[in-house]
Amino acid sequence: MTCALVCYANGSEDLEVTAAADILARGGVQVVKAAVVEEGLTVTLAHGTQVVCDANIADCKDQYDVIVIPGGLQGAENCRDCPILLQLLQKQQAEGRYIAAICAAPGFVLAHHGIITDKVKATGYPGCADNIKCYCEDGAVVDEDAKIITGKGPAFAMDFAFKILDCLQGPAVTAQVKQGMLYQG
Repeated sequence: MTCALVCYANGSEDLEVTAAADILARGGVQVVKAAVVEEGLTVTLAHGTQVVCDANIADCKDQYDVIVIPGGLQGAENCRDCPILLQLLQKQQAEGRYIAAICAAPGFVLAHHGIITDKVKATGYPGCADNIKCYCEDGAVVDEDAKIITGKGPAFAMDFAFKILDCLQGPAVTAQVKQGMLYQG
């Protein structure tokens, strides 16, 4: 079964993390919600929503078809500063599997750690993506060669999630989920 690791950190943007987890699950992807905290399973998102995750990031050793990192300034910084997540991302990249990041995360996490290089097409939240050299204005971008999926910000959370689903499950499943959600974007 296709599996996604969705990272939840204190300060992650509520809409971005929820849209990704929800849309992927609707598309038949097994979603593992990982708490990017030193210990425990509970995180508080950017707007006060508390979430009890499935696992702590320290326990996430499996192979994932995609690792998803939401934005939210504090959440992106918490993900950036997590050595366990960095190891997972480096392994994911080395093994040629997808990495997805939205909002502040493409610049503050992926570009910061050299996962987005000078040749990777990507987008991100304006002002948080200055270190992305091949910056695109699109709301959601897939660089298939690099296996990097990026989104601009909260307004594009569903577009971003659908791009991930399309990469994992294909256009037929994505179209079916869009239809079921009455999505017209």
